[in-house]
Amino acid sequence: MDANGVSLHYELAGKNGASVVLLHELGGTLHSWDAVAPRLAERFRVLRYDQRAAGCSEKVRHDFSNDMLVDDFEALAKAVGLPPPYSFVTVAAAATQSLRFLERHPDQVSALVLCNPAPGVDASRAAALDERAAFAMREGMRASLPTTLALSYPPQLGERAAYDAYLGRYLGNDPVGFALGFRTLARTNMLHMLPQIRCPTMVVAGRHDTVRPHAGTAELAKKIPGARFELIEEAGHFMPAQAPQQLLALLEDFLPQ
Repeated sequence: MDANGVSLHYELAGKNGASVVLLHELGGTLHSWDAVAPRLAERFRVLRYDQRAAGCSEKVRHDFSNDMLVDDFEALAKAVGLPPPYSFVTVAAAATQSLRFLERHPDQVSALVLCNPAPGVDASRAAALDERAAFAMREGMRASLPTTLALSYPPQLGERAAYDAYLGRYLGNDPVGFALGFRTLARTNMLHMLPQIRCPTMVVAGRHDTVRPHAGTAELAKKIPGARFELIEEAGHFMPAQAPQQLLALLEDFLPQ
C-alpha cells in the first residue's frame, strides 16, 4: 500500500480485539514476527509491516528521519483502518518510533513493550554508526555481518532453522536502505521520553544479548515510572526469532484486551 509517499508491505491479521502494532528491528522485516504474530492475532488485531527501505517495502535513496518513520505508521494505520489506542511491541531501535508516537499522541497508546530497547543515541556515537552505514553501502551485507548480526544473533540461540531463515533475510537487505536506517538511528534520541511514560510498559531483555547487555536494560527500565522488567533466559538481541514462545507468554499476560 502507498502510505506517506512510499510503498509499504504489511500484514493485518485478527478480526477482533485491541490494536497491537509489531515494529521490527533495524535489519529485520515483518517476518521477524512470524513465530509471534499468528497467536497474537487470535486475541488481537495485529499490524506488522516492513519499514521503509526494509523487506519488501520501497527502497528509498534519500535520508529519512524517525519522524518520517512515525508518519509512515500513522498513514498506514489510517489507510488500513486500524483504530487507536495502540499497544506497541518493539525490538531494539524501533523503540524510538513508539516513543515519538507516544510524544505526539499520549492518549492513543494503551501499552508499550520494549524488547532490548535502543531509545536513543548520544551524539558522541553518531560517527561510529555513520561509519557502519558507509561500510554497508560500500561493501554490502555479507561484509557487514561481523559487526552486526554476528554480535546480535549467535547461531546457537533458538532453533537453527529460525537462524538460517533470519540470516537469509538479513543478507537479502538492500545495503543502502540498511545504511540509511543506521544513519537515522545515529540522529535520533528519545531518551527524554522515558520518565514521561504514563501507560503500562514492559521492558524485556535477553540474557545472552551482547549488543545491549541485560543489566543496562534493567537500569533503563527503572527510568520508566512503574515499568515491569522481564529477563528471557534463552534470548539474545532478537527475541521474537530467538525465543518466541517465552516472549509470547509475556505478551499474552501483559497486553491489555
